[in-house]
Amino acid sequence: MNIDGLKVDAQAIADGLYQIICDRGQEAIVAFGMIPKEIIDLVEKLIRDRVIELAANQHGVTVTEFLPFVDEAKLRAIVNPIVHEITVGIYAAAQRAGKMCV
Repeated sequence: MNIDGLKVDAQAIADGLYQIICDRGQEAIVAFGMIPKEIIDLVEKLIRDRVIELAANQHGVTVTEFLPFVDEAKLRAIVNPIVHEITVGIYAAAQRAGKMCV
């Protein structure tokens, strides 16, 4: 996936997250069409932090210096589609594993 010049391998991230979900014994949640909230929250936070870090590096400043200038609307416009693709990828990983019920 390519969004605003960022190349994200959403399926690889989703595969890893699905494995974490399985390791935690929560694969049944995914099988019935849901994803544990803590997984989505984690993904959103990590992607948000990474996007801010990349933007700060592009401007040659630290993340702390850059934070007051973050445009929340633009950040959401970048993060939300990435989180969506990862979510779809988690369902695809479950489907490949033959674990989807819905």
